[in-house]
Amino acid sequence: MLLIRDITRADYPVVEELLDSNNLGVGGAYSPEGLEVIVAELHGSVVGVAEFQLDCDFGRDEGRPGHLGEQAWILTMALAETHRRHGAGRALVTELARRAQGAGRTFLAMVPQDGDNAAARRTFFRACGLVPIEPDGPGAAWGCPVAQILASEGVATVQGR
Repeated sequence: MLLIRDITRADYPVVEELLDSNNLGVGGAYSPEGLEVIVAELHGSVVGVAEFQLDCDFGRDEGRPGHLGEQAWILTMALAETHRRHGAGRALVTELARRAQGAGRTFLAMVPQDGDNAAARRTFFRACGLVPIEPDGPGAAWGCPVAQILASEGVATVQGR
């Protein structure tokens, strides 16, 4: 059974490998300092990771028109190649939306990483409901209302936030 949970120190080496295998590593030992991190665990093994911030209003503070509402940001997301297209990625995005809603955030945003598999990443995020909110190009942000993600997964949303 798939479990989405907070990262523990014991997960750091596996998360480092996941990020490196997706060309998202920073080199050196993994340290999530200053980030919120959840992992997807299946049968006792970590198969996915998402780094995020619930209190980031990047873009909105600069008056960028597509950056609506109180935002949470997906900073990095990676899955083991052997576990793609099995629901772990969507489960991570859904959990991020739940946590964003719980923190009073109404909009989930991110910038899909460029490089290898960029088209597949964009296809995945579009399937989760995120769409470009800025003109297409390197570093263009994507996003959607948190309630939209939760509704597509059949998750009850909190009204009035």
